[in-house]
Amino acid sequence: MQLKSFFSYSQFKKKYLTQDRKPFFQIAANYINGNEKTILDIGSGEAEFYSFLKDKGYNINNLYLLDGNETTVEKNKQLTANSLFYLVPDKLPFADNSVEMIHMSHLTDCLEPNDLYSFLVEISRIIKTDGHIVISTPMLWSTFYNDLSHTRPYNPFVFYKYFVKQDKSTRYGKVPGDFEMVELVYRYTELPLDEGWSSNVPVIDYLFITFRRVLGRIGIKRLEKNGYTLVLKKINE
Repeated sequence: MQLKSFFSYSQFKKKYLTQDRKPFFQIAANYINGNEKTILDIGSGEAEFYSFLKDKGYNINNLYLLDGNETTVEKNKQLTANSLFYLVPDKLPFADNSVEMIHMSHLTDCLEPNDLYSFLVEISRIIKTDGHIVISTPMLWSTFYNDLSHTRPYNPFVFYKYFVKQDKSTRYGKVPGDFEMVELVYRYTELPLDEGWSSNVPVIDYLFITFRRVLGRIGIKRLEKNGYTLVLKKINE
């Protein structure tokens, strides 16, 4: 690896070594060209994506906030009239091929497989050709099940399998339409350096401890992938 590429990769990992959603909101924002008539944020929660786009100067008049919590929906109506109640995987109140972008953050991990598949079919119905689907979600990592809202972790290749390349070994069919995967960015968390080191010999334990201290002082980190943002593009009906 060339030195320039190495430092670029190091900065890339540092940027996404965070629990902050803004760097991942920016990935979605990079695919907004300003001509979209309809953008959906499904599972909008407290309208963080809406606020991010507004602060960045994007047109938010065409952004619809969909959430399954009635209190949240009413609160978001103070920000925009485009705040709608929606429960996954019900039919979305939009026509076929009518939406340029669908964004969802920390939604798919709350769904069981049957509901997730039905939901994927539904969003495929409404997304336009050349439209983008942006999925941000946690993966299975050490604290995933600490949150009771987390139902199942889905790695990015689940979406690749059903949107892009059909795997005939599964009982679920390919999602209608042709898609390509255009970007995949992982999120990272830092692990303690003292995990995974053990010995029955005191001298070796001492060497381990000393080695870990040296690593920490020079900025060495142990990283674990704990989530990702995936961007899919519809290329054909």
